[in-house]
Amino acid sequence: MSTTDQAAPAVDTTKSVPGHVIYRRVLAERTSYALTAAGMAVGPQLDDSAWSYLASGGIGLGTLAWLYAKAKSADQGLSAIVRAQRAIPFLTAAGTYVANLITPGFDWWEIVDAAAWAGLMGWMAPLTRSAGLVLELTEHQAPTSIGTVLAPRELTYTEFLAAKWAQATGDGTRLVSIAPYRADRPDFEAVVVAQAGKAVPTFTEVQLAAAFDFPLGTVRMRPVQGSGPGRMRLVARPTSEDIEAVAEGIRGLWETSVAAPGKAAPGVGLIEHRTEKDRIVLLVASPPGKTIYLPHTSICSAFGIDDPSRLVIETDGIRMGVVSIYKSNPLMKVRKATVEDLTMDDKGRITIGVCHDGKPARMRLWDPGQGALRGITAGVTGAGKSVLQNLILAGEKRSGVVSWVGDVQGGMSLPEAEGRVDWFAKGPVETLLMLTAAHAVMKYRERISNEMGRGDFDLGRPWPLINITLDEINRLLSHPDEAMRKATAYLIADIQKTGRKVGIGIRLAVQSLHLKDLGDDDAIRQQGKVGALFLMRTASSSTKEMGLDGIAPAGFQMENIPARIYENGQIEALFSGQDDEDGESTAGMAYMFLDGRAKFMRTFFAEKVDGVYPDLIALYGEEPANGLTKGEAEAAQLKVGLYDLRHINPYADCDTLAQAFSDAPGSTPAASAPATGTDGDSGEAEAPASAPFGAPFGDIPFGLSDDPGEEPGLQDQILELLAEGPKPLKDLRVALPAFQPSSVSNACSQLKAKGLATTRKRGVWQLTDS
Repeated sequence: MSTTDQAAPAVDTTKSVPGHVIYRRVLAERTSYALTAAGMAVGPQLDDSAWSYLASGGIGLGTLAWLYAKAKSADQGLSAIVRAQRAIPFLTAAGTYVANLITPGFDWWEIVDAAAWAGLMGWMAPLTRSAGLVLELTEHQAPTSIGTVLAPRELTYTEFLAAKWAQATGDGTRLVSIAPYRADRPDFEAVVVAQAGKAVPTFTEVQLAAAFDFPLGTVRMRPVQGSGPGRMRLVARPTSEDIEAVAEGIRGLWETSVAAPGKAAPGVGLIEHRTEKDRIVLLVASPPGKTIYLPHTSICSAFGIDDPSRLVIETDGIRMGVVSIYKSNPLMKVRKATVEDLTMDDKGRITIGVCHDGKPARMRLWDPGQGALRGITAGVTGAGKSVLQNLILAGEKRSGVVSWVGDVQGGMSLPEAEGRVDWFAKGPVETLLMLTAAHAVMKYRERISNEMGRGDFDLGRPWPLINITLDEINRLLSHPDEAMRKATAYLIADIQKTGRKVGIGIRLAVQSLHLKDLGDDDAIRQQGKVGALFLMRTASSSTKEMGLDGIAPAGFQMENIPARIYENGQIEALFSGQDDEDGESTAGMAYMFLDGRAKFMRTFFAEKVDGVYPDLIALYGEEPANGLTKGEAEAAQLKVGLYDLRHINPYADCDTLAQAFSDAPGSTPAASAPATGTDGDSGEAEAPASAPFGAPFGDIPFGLSDDPGEEPGLQDQILELLAEGPKPLKDLRVALPAFQPSSVSNACSQLKAKGLATTRKRGVWQLTDS
């Protein structure tokens, strides 16, 4: 008989004892049976006197009398069975001994019946069974049989759980398919199976927790999908959060606090949900015929979320959406970039960070189907623009792209790029001259493409891709010098519109998307938003004010990224008196608008040391920067006479064109120098120092009568409409359906530059003499 059988409860009150106690008691009982059997075989042969009959008969009759008395006075049922169990050895031994006594002489079966009795009693061990001893289970021991000798062995965790369940319930149910979540934690899930034809009993939370000695509320029973009441799923999470239970609660919360009439998103139903580690994903949909609308702030309020970055909303712009709810900000910790991340793939993409769902955050340096790209990065100081721009520039260098960088802040914004890109222009004057040279290269490429009969750009055949990065360009677009301001707006707008087909892309980095930060030129903003738009932490939380119309998916709502996030939430941090510096900086977090989708992401981590980022500098590599071909270099040099002097920054300290080209004492005019391409050929060009003021910009219309992109007759029609009285911009767009909304906006800006129209208040235009 196994120890488990011996330890099975046979009385109302059981006693848990260690395995060695049961082992020793059974061994003693079996030894006594062996000795008694020897006496039963030998005794009748030595003494068959009346005393032997009286002794054996007395034992039997006395046991019967005791059993009768106990059975009569005790309750019927389990107690009577226990006492009968205890009487079995004495009654059977007395009967066997008397049988041997009355047999004349000696016969072989007298030995056999004694041995058979000892074997049967030893197997049954009735005295030990009737004691109600229960094995005290631990995680380190399990009972087993080795032949007829009992010995302990190591117990697996799943065996321990199954034995604990059987011991605690005693209702015939079994715990099967036990699957621990982690090897270093007690959390697990299993299936409870009832006896055939029966349902799994209903257990309270107290009973379930007591079965495994887990905290109350950490063990739950759930139905098994596709099975009946005879099977139930048991989930025990004493040390981790029951995400599934949370998700079930969220379904109810969504229906009552979000989708109900008058709530955050009335009628938007929860279709499906799934749970991941530290994340709950909700698939939602608006009613048929309705466009989805998911207000970020209101949904955060419904779920009690005070860190808006824990809630991420993505929609298809029609009626479906995905809402991700995180236990904590998913982008708290991000790894550093590698060379492989910044090497362009066959689709023109590099990886610059990580999206909220763990997927790589990729952006295109160029599009094989469309050519060069435009883009805008908006974010306040400390939002992470510099790290983002450096990652992109390092990726361009690693991928054979010619990078021209205009740092209007005098080289302070992107010092890591200096000496590692083909042209690093410092200050407003050099940035404007660089843009002028880029415009000349664009015209050169256009002319050669027309001669070759080419319509689109082909990477490396014959020219490399050129990407222009303009950091803090708002300083130049709102420059007090009108000539510089207008020339900058013209050059940027023209490169945005026509540079794509000849492989010249342009990216702007500004403080925000407000028109005042873009020189009040809506065309620049609209063109920049066509490419990749990175919206980092800004000073505004209104998507309308930030100009996201036309790029954000329909129904998309977002909140401005806070400067810092806290592990337990901002309000808890304020209440507990945490210092402002205790939180985690959100530098690098951004909404990336690309291909009609908004992705919440964070750039790869970079650590600043002594004012620069050594990790980013290392990513540029030691190879020389990619440069122009001979013909392009000559075109750039002939235009401004500065391309060959680009590495010495002669006008870095100049704030205006007048100061740069002045003959006043202290000025440093640029000397003439040969234009040299990447193939080593050269050409001669005049130095700009002897040229009259503005000579390099002689063919730039400065935003007057022949602005690039002006639709024929559009400005005249706007003037006719404004002659009737002040009109909002949206009314002008409606009244001119033949023109693109961006063209109408740009035309209004051009009329303002000419002094023919002005804004009466935000978005309302009128004639200047009105």
